[in-house]
Amino acid sequence: MKIVIFYTENAAFKFDQKEVTERLIGSESEYDSDEVSQLLKLISTDIDETILISDDHYYFGFVAIDLIGKGMGAVTCNSCEKIYTAGQLKEIAIGHGISPFSINQKQKGGIRVFEKRKNPSMFGGQGFECSEGHTLISMETWKT
Repeated sequence: MKIVIFYTENAAFKFDQKEVTERLIGSESEYDSDEVSQLLKLISTDIDETILISDDHYYFGFVAIDLIGKGMGAVTCNSCEKIYTAGQLKEIAIGHGISPFSINQKQKGGIRVFEKRKNPSMFGGQGFECSEGHTLISMETWKT
């Protein structure tokens, strides 16, 4: 079984090559097709060695978050030097939340018809942290 390892500043993520390949192929419409092609070419090697993906491949962070969210893989936290399975990690929200549809905005007063208002710029995303509270990965996944 081939292993794909994704290194970041905070952690090392370990996934089964088959799971990564299936996720990339099954989610082509969600991801940028050029990035998917590059990543598939990188991980589809015939060598029986571990496949290393550096943080230069920033886009793989989105794939890693998807895989962890689905309970796949394991992570080594660089801060506490412990290994965690995906199920042991705590999901965290970034900015205004994981989804733009989960924003909880509180409005003051009534509607002002003739007032010029600047549309607020918001962003959000998700990440994961270990049981010790160290942030392992976080990605901005949406922006208005």
